[in-house]
Amino acid sequence: SLNPDNEVTPLLIGRMFEESDILLMLHSENLETVDDYLIKHVRKNEAAQELTLIPIYEFNLLPSFDSVSELNQELTEEDEVLEEEDTDEEYLMIMVNIDVAPTMDIHVEESIIELHGKENIIPLMTGRTFHSKEFDKVLFFLANNLEAAWEYGKYIRSIEGVWDTRLSIIAHFETMVSLEKFRKYATNKGVVNPMV
Repeated sequence: SLNPDNEVTPLLIGRMFEESDILLMLHSENLETVDDYLIKHVRKNEAAQELTLIPIYEFNLLPSFDSVSELNQELTEEDEVLEEEDTDEEYLMIMVNIDVAPTMDIHVEESIIELHGKENIIPLMTGRTFHSKEFDKVLFFLANNLEAAWEYGKYIRSIEGVWDTRLSIIAHFETMVSLEKFRKYATNKGVVNPMV
């Protein structure tokens, strides 16, 4: 039920199964407005006991992003029949926190931006997260099975300069704006895309 307010726009929400329960991606040009938004719209809920805010800078959509159709579009009756028959096309979103070796930031970033999809994998987007002490980059990709996600995680760890990765499953996710608007917000250089 979250809506845009005071220059903050919710972009994506998803359920997680680890330390956090919910991932919320917001777009804003000002971190102070994000604080106000979280207090006014998120922390008012009793269930929101703890929030971790991670600013994502220099957000990039990867080449495979263009192959994704609307993630939250309403299905036609024909689509619903096809979906029932072909459950293999269900995708999980995977968030990869990437710890980068000193002096290797540019090399790792260039390597990740050039990532292309593989069978059962669609790389979506990446960004810098230097305000997080735990990781330096974040990558989101879609996988239609856990084995494919595991293999892709190993592939990312093989990139020179990647010290460590942590993969988190976002099992159910919804975009909160159209993909056209998502693309516009995500590619607006110099803008912060906080992840809560």
